[in-house]
Amino acid sequence: MKLVFAISLAALALVGCDKKTEPVPASQAASSSAQCFKDTDCKGERICESGKCVSAQEAPGLNQRPAATLAPQSAPEAPRMSYVPLIISGDDIGGTFTTSIREMGGSAINYVSRAGVVNVMDYVVEDPDLTGYVSVEKAYAFGGKYLLVVSTGESGMSCPATTYAFTFDSATESVTGKAAIDGCSEMVESLADGNKLIVKKDGAQSVFYNGDVK
Repeated sequence: MKLVFAISLAALALVGCDKKTEPVPASQAASSSAQCFKDTDCKGERICESGKCVSAQEAPGLNQRPAATLAPQSAPEAPRMSYVPLIISGDDIGGTFTTSIREMGGSAINYVSRAGVVNVMDYVVEDPDLTGYVSVEKAYAFGGKYLLVVSTGESGMSCPATTYAFTFDSATESVTGKAAIDGCSEMVESLADGNKLIVKKDGAQSVFYNGDVK
């Protein structure tokens, strides 16, 4: 009987030795060795970073934020519309404006607005009565805007002709910009290329974009 009991004990010992020890998962092992799991586990103002309590200054990436990358701004595209020359025939300018002699003297460039006929030269020269003559040299449409180049006698000033370029906006029915063209010559040249217009006498050339005179 004692022999049978001894053999049973030996068999149980052999079975216990053959049993393999199961490995502990790495995540469990790491968790068991971690000092903290969240910021409140740390004392004072320290925070929990990768299982360790560290000061906020030592935490990577908190004080060094990557600079924002801005996409390069591209130049604005030119409008797809272009300058369209208006036909000047006698007193008619492209079916939009007409010229006439003023009763008080000088000449007028007329536009039929919602409020009635407007002499746009009232907003181009200082004294419309002293313009002498008004000659429309060039006229262009650009969308809802018109750019006119006109020469005047300007009451016998030293130049044979004083020339102006101005923008008339049909939306506001008003002159929105004007400029004197450099030079005293009576000859006026112009070249339209897409949204760019070059006007030149015997002085420096003037360039206007998108129908705007500034």
